[in-house]
Amino acid sequence: MHTALLFLALCVGTFMPLQMGLNAMVNLHWSHSAPIASLISFFVGTIALSLFVYMSKTPIPPFATSTVPWYAWFAGLLGAVGVTTLTFLAPRLGALAMVSLIICGQLIGSVVFDHFGLVGYTIRPVTLMRILGIVLLIAGAYLVNRY
Repeated sequence: MHTALLFLALCVGTFMPLQMGLNAMVNLHWSHSAPIASLISFFVGTIALSLFVYMSKTPIPPFATSTVPWYAWFAGLLGAVGVTTLTFLAPRLGALAMVSLIICGQLIGSVVFDHFGLVGYTIRPVTLMRILGIVLLIAGAYLVNRY
């Protein structure tokens, strides 16, 4: 099962450059605005998720029972900023440069979140091997952006 989940994560990872390329097409050929293209992307996603929740009969719990920390609701804002920024960057940087830099940022953030157990992550201390892996990935990002 663990291998299947890793493969699923790998496959879904291919969606990011595809999504950003499609958003960039909406920007270039219609809206001429990264925020508008991102709004359309979120709108279509909201419709798709709404249909999925409706068709799967997934109950939406009442907000009154929520124990979610107040800052967790900002995830949507981070998503909007991220998608809008990437929609802007995609045609300017290209898929490989953009994704390689995103991955470096994600790795740096992830090692900090894991090490300190931030936002609900299980504490996973920084190790020399993890640092080496991140350094190698940053070196890879440098190489694909330089040459």
